[in-house]
Amino acid sequence: MEKIMLVFIAPYNPVQGNEGRGLGATRKIEFFLSLAARLSDEVVLINTAHATKGWSKRQQRRIRVGDASIHEITLRTYPRRPVGKLLNLLEIGAVSEELASLGNPTAVWIYNAYVFESMLARELTRRFGAKLIFEFEDWLLSRRSWHPKPLMDFFAWRYFLPEPALCLAVNSNLSSLERRRSGCPVVMCPGIVAAGLLSACQTRPAFSKRADASVVVGYFGGLSIEKGADVLLDLIRSSSDEFVFSVCGVGPLSQEFRKLAEECDRLHFHGRVDDPTLFRLISECDVLVNIHSSIEKMANGIFPFKVIEYVAAGRLVISTPIPEMGIAEIADAICVTTPDVQSVAAWLAVAKETFNRKRAVIDRAMVAAGTVLSAGAMEKAISGVLRGSVLRGADVMNDPVTSGVGMEEL
Repeated sequence: MEKIMLVFIAPYNPVQGNEGRGLGATRKIEFFLSLAARLSDEVVLINTAHATKGWSKRQQRRIRVGDASIHEITLRTYPRRPVGKLLNLLEIGAVSEELASLGNPTAVWIYNAYVFESMLARELTRRFGAKLIFEFEDWLLSRRSWHPKPLMDFFAWRYFLPEPALCLAVNSNLSSLERRRSGCPVVMCPGIVAAGLLSACQTRPAFSKRADASVVVGYFGGLSIEKGADVLLDLIRSSSDEFVFSVCGVGPLSQEFRKLAEECDRLHFHGRVDDPTLFRLISECDVLVNIHSSIEKMANGIFPFKVIEYVAAGRLVISTPIPEMGIAEIADAICVTTPDVQSVAAWLAVAKETFNRKRAVIDRAMVAAGTVLSAGAMEKAISGVLRGSVLRGADVMNDPVTSGVGMEEL
């Protein structure tokens, strides 16, 4: 049997400070790297993160991601990151040669259609005949529509990215955009539900404490204004002793949470934790909140990964509106709020009653998330591409084409 070599192109930076890439993005990349290692004989990560400031040469080394041993190629870095990202485009030919010395790539997997990722994927699919797996995580113009970098990303995706053998899309909007561009098979992948999370949460159902115990409210994600961490700080300050808050994450507001935790014994701030600890902390919560700023104003081009984990945990989930993802059971279980203290507090005031009323809906959503978005479901889709089978019909989740998304330029 021919050796399977998978080239994974992504901005991977496992060591992050408060300003680093979101924890959800890092965890998702690590999950798929581990999955790729299980399904192939060799995984080569082309790391596009440009994580260090200063001059450095392109380098090769072996790294470990979970239990997997990965061959990593890091691109050149420069003192000014924006300039460096542009100059990295000049390395595409050299990277292709280095990959040729390692073997013949069977598949190329890119994390988002950034310009370097798209152009290198184009080179490798043409040179080696490799299949393309496209992980469509963010709409390229969501945050900075007229900045040169996202505009370059957009044109690279629109006109240079080859037709994928499979697209993994985080929501129905991005799924529709890629189908209209290339017509490729799409599997919805707003997040991955780990088996460890399901087992941890089965040991303690929500609201299973004594009747007079505090309600534990959890938040697990990036600590930035975009993700609503400023609203969460105000919510904690104004809440009564009835509520205890458990917060994990890193970001620009980390120090504010540390300071508040020292002043308020109702806040337990954990910073960044490993997955087993994260799953245990989620299982100790009764309510989980997501107060992301308007995703509609970002052209519905992203999806908060943590919401999928929240629903799979079987807790009461209070969230600002999220984009359509084609799984009605999950959407039905979420209590929709506006991103302000008063609205979230109003849901918390009736949290236990709401959970009891929606218990059957929450249980259905928990099963749907744990089945459709499980590691096993993703492994089946990816292994089909690597084996050469074509996804069609029931193998690809139905995804209605959305209208009025503000993407008429396509």
